Amino acid sequence: MIGSLPDKQRELASMPLFKFEILAVLPPEHELRNKPRLQAADFETETLITYPVPEERIDLIRQVLKPAGININRRTTELTIAIMQLVASRRGVAALPSWGIQSYVEHEYVIAKPIGTGLWSELHAIGMVDTMAKPYTLELARIIRDTCAERLPGIKLL
Repeated sequence: MIGSLPDKQRELASMPLFKFEILAVLPPEHELRNKPRLQAADFETETLITYPVPEERIDLIRQVLKPAGININRRTTELTIAIMQLVASRRGVAALPSWGIQSYVEHEYVIAKPIGTGLWSELHAIGMVDTMAKPYTLELARIIRDTCAERLPGIKLL
C-alpha cells in the first residue's frame, strides 16, 4: 500500500489508539426500536444522515450496505448535534461511534442499536514519520490512549 501513496503520504506513520463500535442511531419511537440489532435490510428504506465525507469512508455503507447491495438515500450535515437533531425529529437514521452518542442515548433523545454482529472501526494517530518517532509524540499518544480508556466506555485499546 505504501508504494501507491503520493510522495507526501509515504512520509506518514500511523500509531494505533483504540477501536470502537459504531451503532445505529434512531428516534425513540422508530418502528425498529424493539429489534435487538439491525441488519443491512433494515436500512433499505431509511435516509442515512452522515457527515459530508465520501461514501467509501463511511463504515456502514462500505462494510454493511454495499456488500448487501443496498443503496440508500443520504443526507449530510457537519455537526454531531445536527445529526442528532435530524434523527430525533424523524428525518433519518445515523451510524455513529458509541462513545460519541452516549449522552444523547442516556437522555433518551435517541436510541442506539448494534449493527449486524457488531460494526467496529479503529482510530489511529497519523503524522510525519519523524514526528511520530519523537518521545513527546509517543507520550501524547499514551496520554490519549489512557484518557480515552478511562473516559470512553466500550472502546478497546489497540
